[in-house]
Amino acid sequence: MRKTNSLAFVVVGSALALAGCGGDGGDGNNLEVPLTAITEANSAQVSSVVYGAASVLFDVASSAGELPLGAVVSAGSAPSGSGLGLANFTARQLKAVKNRPLPTASGAVGAVYQDSYPCTGGGSVTERIDDADDNGVESIGDSVKMTFVGCVEDGVTSNGVVSFRLTELSGNLIGARVTFSDLRLNDGTDEMGADGGLDLTVTESVGVSEVYQLAGDNLTATLNGDRHVLTGFTGSAATDFVLGTVTYNFHGRVSDSSNGIAVDAATVNAFVARLTDDYPGSGALRSIGAGNSQALLEVVSPTLVRISADPEGDGSFTAPLEWSWSALAALPR
Repeated sequence: MRKTNSLAFVVVGSALALAGCGGDGGDGNNLEVPLTAITEANSAQVSSVVYGAASVLFDVASSAGELPLGAVVSAGSAPSGSGLGLANFTARQLKAVKNRPLPTASGAVGAVYQDSYPCTGGGSVTERIDDADDNGVESIGDSVKMTFVGCVEDGVTSNGVVSFRLTELSGNLIGARVTFSDLRLNDGTDEMGADGGLDLTVTESVGVSEVYQLAGDNLTATLNGDRHVLTGFTGSAATDFVLGTVTYNFHGRVSDSSNGIAVDAATVNAFVARLTDDYPGSGALRSIGAGNSQALLEVVSPTLVRISADPEGDGSFTAPLEWSWSALAALPR
């Protein structure tokens, strides 16, 4: 899972507690996979699947990574290096809604507003706001639906729907219960999709830091056609733009029907990555399968990891084997 400005490689976050207060929706129940018995032979693939599947949430792009501007996000609101992942993409839409005046009222109900905006590279995004308290401004309880039709921003084409109900809106904090409906993001090399929901809050200090916190019950994600389901997950990622680092953790169940893998996973030590590197330079991720069998991924450097296994679930791990990040990412997942 390279940490690039590609849609393919994104990383996840923390708050280490299973059970989400998660968002609405989700179609992942038809992809249930029994817990996997982890062995020394499959421990690397399990680790790769977990890291890759959880990757739908956040992207920690290289410093060249820019987020969509124009109609989707006002200029200056997307600091260089913040990347493009599912949480990032949604956060940008939330901040765009917060910063724009309400669109033109439409229909018989005055509290419903709708307008369409052209995207800089073609296509459009239609924004519909249900002003629950009819106060003429975005506020907690309002619902927003954004429909992307061939919307091209900075080489990324967006299609589908992102809906959210505002739950936090004060100062530098914004939050919402988010639902994805057949959302597809394509940068010409990779395609990422999402159906389901999560709760997301964003705390921002412009040019200094940005923190995402999320929780979800069920989220189905696709990455270049490979489908994964995240259930009972929590996460957070904190980007420090001054130091040029991001710190992130993850806890939840990952099911991959393509490879017949399902495990509970959590970061043992937070991943820490520099925004200029392709991969984290430190951190550890534990996957737990059937019979308490385990795989442990330990980061050695931005180019190297070690993977060990505890097939018996008795706390006795095999001697760790070294893998390059690139070789690990190339495993079927």
